[in-house]
Amino acid sequence: MADGLQLSFADTVERTAHDLAGMSGVDLAQEGPATVRLWEARGLALHHLAAGDMDEALKVMEAARDSCPRTRKQNPNQPRTAAKETP
Repeated sequence: MADGLQLSFADTVERTAHDLAGMSGVDLAQEGPATVRLWEARGLALHHLAAGDMDEALKVMEAARDSCPRTRKQNPNQPRTAAKETP
C-alpha cells in the first residue's frame, strides 16, 4: 500500500468509531467532544477485542465510563455503601 493511502492506527480507530456510531444512528459530526470520545473509546475497545485482548478492552471502556458524566451513575444492582436503618 502506498504511504499516502495507509491509515495510522489512530485514524483507523476514529473511522471505526464513526462507523459504530453511524450503525447506532449517531452522527458524530453533530455531537459534542465527550460523546465523540466515548465512541472513540468503543472503537478502540473493539480493536482490542479483535486482537483477543479482553483485559485491555475492559480497561479502555472503564476509563471512558469514568470520564463521562452520563455514565458515572451507580449500577442499581450494586449494594449501596450507606448505612442502613435498623428496626
